[in-house]
Amino acid sequence: MKKMVFILTIILLFNFAILAAADNIELEDPWISQRDQGNHGGTLITTLLGDPKTFNTLIAKETSSSEVTDGYIFEGLVGRNGITTEIESRLAKDWDISEDGKTYRFYLREGVKWNDGHEFTADDVIFTFDLISDRDIPTSARDGLIIDGEFPEYRKIDKYTVEFELPSTFAPFLNSMTLSILPKHKLYEPWQNGNFNSTWGINTDPSEIVGTGPYKLADYRNGERIVMEKNEHYWRQDPEGRTLPYLDRWVRIIVGSQETEALLFERGETHILGVRGIDYNRLKQQSERSNFSIIDGGPSFSTNFLVFNMNPRNPNLEKQPWKYDWFTNLHFRRAVAYSMDKNSMINQALAGQGSKQWSPISAPNKVFLNEDVEKYPYDLEKAREELEKGGFSWNDNGHLIDQDGRRVEFNMLTNSGNEARETLLNIIANELRELGMKVNSNPIDFNRLTSHMSSDWDYDSILIGLTGGVEPHAGANVWPSHGHLHM
Repeated sequence: MKKMVFILTIILLFNFAILAAADNIELEDPWISQRDQGNHGGTLITTLLGDPKTFNTLIAKETSSSEVTDGYIFEGLVGRNGITTEIESRLAKDWDISEDGKTYRFYLREGVKWNDGHEFTADDVIFTFDLISDRDIPTSARDGLIIDGEFPEYRKIDKYTVEFELPSTFAPFLNSMTLSILPKHKLYEPWQNGNFNSTWGINTDPSEIVGTGPYKLADYRNGERIVMEKNEHYWRQDPEGRTLPYLDRWVRIIVGSQETEALLFERGETHILGVRGIDYNRLKQQSERSNFSIIDGGPSFSTNFLVFNMNPRNPNLEKQPWKYDWFTNLHFRRAVAYSMDKNSMINQALAGQGSKQWSPISAPNKVFLNEDVEKYPYDLEKAREELEKGGFSWNDNGHLIDQDGRRVEFNMLTNSGNEARETLLNIIANELRELGMKVNSNPIDFNRLTSHMSSDWDYDSILIGLTGGVEPHAGANVWPSHGHLHM
């Protein structure tokens, strides 16, 4: 494994959500049908910050794609409870684990159907793991399933039973079974023909995208909206035996910025808003006299962090090979860590609604959070000391230069439309300029950003985030240098 790419995580966001009382919202969209929660019918309208890159959940590497598909169109054998975070049954109604912890047997729900009416069986599970184990498919799911260098053995016991044999006891395995199961009857032929990686792109007819989740894709218009409709074949029921989901339709408007998201909500055109820190106090006051409520969900699992490009395949190194020496210099990265003014970040970017974070494990993860880690508090003098240890110095103009007299200059990117990250980017860039660096900060489109990071490798540094979760091993696609999302 290469030295850790991440210099540190910057800040932990808080979860704030606004829920509009649907029975009194006045919306112009003719699809809206107001119903009380718990009754069937109605349309939910929310927003997305960007367009998906694919509807093929197995090869998706960005949240703009996965937040459309995972858990909504597709499901795993198991899932996590959103409140307790405990593992729960999904497509598997139950499972057994052998005494030695190496054999997992899953008993599938009978009668589950794909949204096109085909029956879900063990063949679909086996097919999905055939896809994941195929090294011609660039999926992050494979990274989390490699145990002691081996992929687990898997077999069909009968129509509704599958079994996995692990090379050694591995506690995170059950969490890996949250990955989405795909339909063999729709994707086997493209896989055999070598076309799987280009299947289910954003131009696909929505009726071709088949899952077992509560919703199915009904319409997608680039830059405008995604429409999802109730899956009439969905297996889940409420405590009274009524088929879920309650909603008939879910419209997700594609917007360019968080500012637009807030504006649409305040105009009554959407039902739910994830509140930015800078909007919190204003909207909290509005909620006292308006027909919506603010729910404080506490810290989220997600993190924002700065990453430097230490990939030797960076095509820009042909012209600027010295940047690789800078970014792989441990003292350089420590200096940047010391330059992170987290108090200013919290106050300016999040209006005080955030907390400091010192590792990839976020505050709500009580199982794995370790407070006793090395910390790099804001201290520009220590940052200068680290730069000197790394062989850097300053010229007569106060510019930071390397051992060969080159001025330290690089680009720093983040995704446009996310005002909080844009503010974080400016704060970081300003502090690095105090150290004599020349930093060119630039927000760009999110999908373009992920391409730079995961396939083109032609960036200097990026401020980005990960959604996080309970099980750290879920980041096996990120931390090792062979991971499909390693930066």
